[in-house]
Amino acid sequence: MQEKPFKTSTPPSMTILIDNMPLDAKAAQICDAIANDGYAITEQFLPPLTVNALASEARQLQLAGRMQRASTGKTNRLPNEEIRGDLTHWVEGSEASNPQREYLSRMENLRTELNKSLFLGLFELESHFAIYPPGAFYRKHLDQFQGYKQRQISCILYLNENWQAEDGGQLRLYLDGVAPEPYQDIKPVAGTLVTFLSGRFFHEVLPAQRERISLTGWFRTRSDQPV
Repeated sequence: MQEKPFKTSTPPSMTILIDNMPLDAKAAQICDAIANDGYAITEQFLPPLTVNALASEARQLQLAGRMQRASTGKTNRLPNEEIRGDLTHWVEGSEASNPQREYLSRMENLRTELNKSLFLGLFELESHFAIYPPGAFYRKHLDQFQGYKQRQISCILYLNENWQAEDGGQLRLYLDGVAPEPYQDIKPVAGTLVTFLSGRFFHEVLPAQRERISLTGWFRTRSDQPV
């Protein structure tokens, strides 16, 4: 019996290289990929110096005790290390550093283009740093809470310099609902931005052999009422 095909690495044709590309062109390519496939993998979304500065800020927050154990769900909001083992710190625009402001500016450009191209009505970005200690993971899940559809586009910017395949920690994006195959494994390489439809793609974070850092966010619609 022929096995059902599945993807375990990022095909070059699915990856957007945007170094030295104008901002509007970068955002337009991401929008095209989301329109066609529901997700986009974008390398070099931010300059290396900015990426390294953001990674340093995340580590400083951890050393200062300002990273908190991540919770699950919308109502109980309790940490559960059997589901996820990362530490998080929310980014506030009013307190943003220069590297954070550069990230937020790029993301605002992308939000504008998504609304113009895909008519999503995105109103805001919520975003946090996430640090996964070695061995930590996040089980298969969907980013939209049950009964709420405000999160429309998930965005993950990776901050891990010199990441190698043997380090693990891939984002596994399931391409056919809850089905175990096909899937796409994406290495959390510094500067790579992954964007996808929050209500469509189940995904998980595989355990890593070293510390894994990201800026994770969601473009949201305005209303926060149950649907």
